Order: sequence, then structure tokens, then C-alpha cells
Amino acid sequence: MQERNVRSILVIDDDQDEFELVKEALHQFNPGISVTYINNCDELVQHRRKNFDLVLLDINMPHHDGFFWLKSIRNNGYNDLPVIMYTNSLSPAHIAKAYEEGANLYFSKPDSFSQLVKGLKELLRLDWTHPFSITEKYQHEGRYRTFSF
Repeated sequence: MQERNVRSILVIDDDQDEFELVKEALHQFNPGISVTYINNCDELVQHRRKNFDLVLLDINMPHHDGFFWLKSIRNNGYNDLPVIMYTNSLSPAHIAKAYEEGANLYFSKPDSFSQLVKGLKELLRLDWTHPFSITEKYQHEGRYRTFSF
């Protein structure tokens, strides 16, 4: 199955090495995908004219965490932009907060590069033209789940 509608991804993470891993993993199965890195959302203003199909947003960052930036993204008119919280945390409180703040999906960073490739490939197989329909699949009766593949 082809990646449906994701041609451009923005990675927001304070760790550039993490970005390089994501980029390399994506290019394992889709060398033509555009992957852009910024280390905080203040830089998002500079990229405002560029359209991204998907955002991977880390939670644990200095100064302001990913929840702060998620609110900022949503409050600045990026309501239809699919945002995936991409983090090491499996805290139920973090998972719930991410969805409550407007994340479309919660993806825990895999333990291996091969799992990262597999997870990203599965993420891109989802139909992101309606991101909140994806979100609905990961919430049930007020409980939230992480993306699993």
C-alpha cells in the first residue's frame, strides 16, 4: 500500500539526532518525502508559507514543552494540520493531555531503528485528509491510546 497523502513532514524536536533518525527511517521506504526540522515552534513562523502534511512533535523540550507548542499550533490557525506527539513518554497523563490539547495521534518512540521504520510506514498509510477521524479511533469513552502497529 502506498503512503496516501503525506509528502512533507515537519519534525519539531530539540534533538537534531532524533530528527536525523526519523529522516533516515522515512527515506528507507519513501526517498522522495520532504522532511524539515525545527527545534522549537518559534521557528514555525518562518515556515508558515510552506505547507506540511504532517507534524511530529516531541513533548520533552527545554523552555516550553510539546504541550505548549501544540496549543500554540492550534491557537495560530493550524487546526487542520495533523499533529502527532512523538515522544519517549508512555505516561497515561501525557497521553490524555496530548489528545485533550489537540493532538491527532500519540506515537511512542520505538526502541529500534527497524521498529521506527515500520511505525512511520504504518503512520503514513493512514488517511490524513481527515485527521480527526484518525483521532477518534484512538479514543474510546474518555480513554486514549497510543498508536500501535
